[in-house]
Amino acid sequence: MIMYQHDSPDLFRFVVQGHLTEAGAQQLEWAWETAKSILDGKELAVEVSKVTKADAAGINLLIRMRESGASILAKPMPECEELLRFFDMPAPAPCGVERKPSWALRILKAARFFA
Repeated sequence: MIMYQHDSPDLFRFVVQGHLTEAGAQQLEWAWETAKSILDGKELAVEVSKVTKADAAGINLLIRMRESGASILAKPMPECEELLRFFDMPAPAPCGVERKPSWALRILKAARFFA
């Protein structure tokens, strides 16, 4: 995992890239604990767009950070399936696998509402 920290007058931001697994989550938590001493009313944000893998430890830490008031940012949305579930977004089909259209879309296509 790679982590960057950006401090400005109104915002403290962590940028996390790579695997947010147990060891990386521990590093992020230590950095977060240290950063709390200088927040003093600043907004806290965690950018996770480039996280490629996350385990339970990483997701649980993000949940705790969000519950404490941090904004969890991902723009564009990450490709990491665990983080997509964290954001309540459907995971894309694996490369080369075509998803079947939903029953509603099949009905609309049959009724010629869609091509």
